[in-house]
Amino acid sequence: MGESKNAMGQISRLLIIAILLFSTSPNVGASNQPLSKIEIQKTTVALHSSAHIEVTPNLLGIKGETVEWVTVKFNHLSPSASDWIGVFSPAKFNGSVCSPESGPERNQVPYLCTAPIKFQYANFSAHNYVRTGNGSLKLQLINQRADFAFALFTGGLSDPVLLAISNTVRFVDPKSPVYPRIAQGKYWDEVSFLLLESNAELNKWFLTLFFCL
Repeated sequence: MGESKNAMGQISRLLIIAILLFSTSPNVGASNQPLSKIEIQKTTVALHSSAHIEVTPNLLGIKGETVEWVTVKFNHLSPSASDWIGVFSPAKFNGSVCSPESGPERNQVPYLCTAPIKFQYANFSAHNYVRTGNGSLKLQLINQRADFAFALFTGGLSDPVLLAISNTVRFVDPKSPVYPRIAQGKYWDEVSFLLLESNAELNKWFLTLFFCL
């Protein structure tokens, strides 16, 4: 019982801190969030055999790790400085496997199910990428109870064109508890505050709260 009270006390303190941060921080908005620069709603899908992306290893956390680095290798026969890599979780984000959204602003297809949780330009570490069309990146992944997929885009962040999708990457135990974190929510104007905890009394559970900016 003591452990449960301690866990709930820690959660309460973290929630208060998160609320204070987002309510008192000046100029908190889309312009301060790098991911907000991606106009994912404008994405068009043009998967092509001339582009390829692969991630290794595809199985993470073999020794119980909850954070691991992966290597992303990619190539594109018509490379440009505007090409970029997006990381998606869950892995099935392509419009072909998701129900399209409805509404007056959803007048184009296909639709992507979600925005990337992180991104990096293809020439970030591959300085010859524009000349050779080959590149690689090292990116860190955190176990967040879902699998991952990586995608190669062209067209920059303002007019993304999806060229290739990687193999699926996952953690051995996606349900293992990890530390709290704040991330972009499902929509551009939401923040996801995620807590994961596990003990004999509480069992495995998670709490997600969304704070609208």
